[in-house]
This record gives sequence, C-alpha cells and structure tokens, in this order.
Amino acid sequence: EKIVITGIPQGEFIANYIFEKGKEPKWIRTHKVGTERCGTGDVFSSIIAADSINEVPFDKSVKKASGFVKKCILKSMELEIPKTDGVCFEEILFQLKRN
Repeated sequence: EKIVITGIPQGEFIANYIFEKGKEPKWIRTHKVGTERCGTGDVFSSIIAADSINEVPFDKSVKKASGFVKKCILKSMELEIPKTDGVCFEEILFQLKRN
C-alpha cells in the first residue's frame, strides 16, 4: 500500500517518489551532497520500517529518512571516512530520538 522509489537524480537534487494507496503520489527532494556511498539504502529503509511501526505518516518518514541520509553523508565527509567504508551513521544516530 506504500511505495518509495529513492535516489532519482534531478539536477542538483536527489528525489524520492512516494505512492500511498488512496493518496496522490508525491516527489520529495533534497539537495545532493557528497558522493554515492554504500549503506545509504540500508539506513533509509531502516528509518522507514521503524517509523511504520510507530505510525509516523509515510511522507514525513520519507522526508526524515532522506534528511538523515544527507546528514550521514556530510558526517562521513567531515570524518574523512573512505567511500569504500560506506556511510557513517553512528556519530549522529542520537538525532533520530523520538521527542
């Protein structure tokens, strides 16, 4: 009933196309940062799964996952993590804490 297609290049943006049964499809975009890294899809899908269990609205969850992945890429660049080592999320995981 819910689908997200991630990582669609749109110029200076990366887009996610979301479909939810009974609703109009949406595009959620964020500015590109850094380079592609392994593990971003795993981080993204983990947030979507956790938010689904916690009944977070789907579009809000996709925005949250997209924003967090972007922060992970920026943190990986800041820490000079080699691209071959994937994406750094441990340093900023606390930012996903529920309020």
